[in-house]
Amino acid sequence: MVTDFCVNGRFLVQPISGVQRVARQLCRALARSPAKDSFSLVIPPEAEAEADQIGLPFEIAGGASDTSLGGILWENRALPKATRGRYLINLTNRFPLALKRGAVLIHDAHVFDLPSTYKPIFGSFYRNLYRWAITSGLDLVTVSKFSRARLSQALGVDSNRWTVIKSGIDHILEPKPDFSTLERFGLVPEGYVLTVGALSAHKNLAALKLLARGLTAQGLKLVAVGDVAPEVYARTDLGEALKYVGQVSDGALRALMENARCFVFPSQYEGFGLPPLEAMALGCPVATSDIAPLREACGEACIFFDPNDPEEIAERVLALSNNEAQRVHLGDAGREATRHLTWDRSAETWLDLLSVASKSSKIIGS
Repeated sequence: MVTDFCVNGRFLVQPISGVQRVARQLCRALARSPAKDSFSLVIPPEAEAEADQIGLPFEIAGGASDTSLGGILWENRALPKATRGRYLINLTNRFPLALKRGAVLIHDAHVFDLPSTYKPIFGSFYRNLYRWAITSGLDLVTVSKFSRARLSQALGVDSNRWTVIKSGIDHILEPKPDFSTLERFGLVPEGYVLTVGALSAHKNLAALKLLARGLTAQGLKLVAVGDVAPEVYARTDLGEALKYVGQVSDGALRALMENARCFVFPSQYEGFGLPPLEAMALGCPVATSDIAPLREACGEACIFFDPNDPEEIAERVLALSNNEAQRVHLGDAGREATRHLTWDRSAETWLDLLSVASKSSKIIGS
């Protein structure tokens, strides 16, 4: 079936991080919309089973030989051939170099703002790719006003070129909580503070050392979720003060968030910041870094700390942990503050953008 709009489906063969989660959830929301039949997900051959779970019509492009080099060959050979003449939507920062009609969602300016956290060849590739998006006249989308400002400055482009479309967070409300997770890891409700870890230095786990000691002194645990090798946590010098549970299912994550005393997020850099918003949506009180994108995302429904001050982190999180009334208040405030962040609303904003971009007054079926 030939459709008006195509979606670059390479994200279906990538490990799921925040970027891939956004792509999957947005496509599911488009599949629920009346405009569903205007879209086609164009995928590599090994992604068919994953595409079946999305709900959009899909097309398989290319062969197995196109999927090497991290998908660059597929993205620049098979994908352009399959989508020629149609509008191509790219949701995970990358797009075909020959693309002249389409949109790209660039999540943040990380490669410009923190270049030392990338291998030189990787950082150079993305910086040049983003510049090419400007030169090629593609429709530009990002996830926050902060990212729009930083990308505009880094790329020397007017901020009016960007459309800000916030991510939804209601996916965290879909799975049933897997309460067996607590028993499996020896946890009890409200007996721990939760964080989400990652390998990247800017996630700043080492700053939680004093907090972990303070929690231990009170008979509580600091629990970390994330797809990170245990030796990474060893380098943070948190020792036995931290309980590392690894990567967990969405149902397990929901159970961990709903039963935590609070959620702490010490990141030094974000484009949007999904984890604290997921916790807020579940009524888990949040303490997070006082940085512009998290101020923008979380508003006044959490407490903030300086991510570069471990003593302040420990002081404020322990104070929250020990104040039941404040935890109840922030739990209620978090639910209310995130109520509008739905994937259906994100999809509606995309449909508005695409109606203008395609020069039509209305997308067929919407």
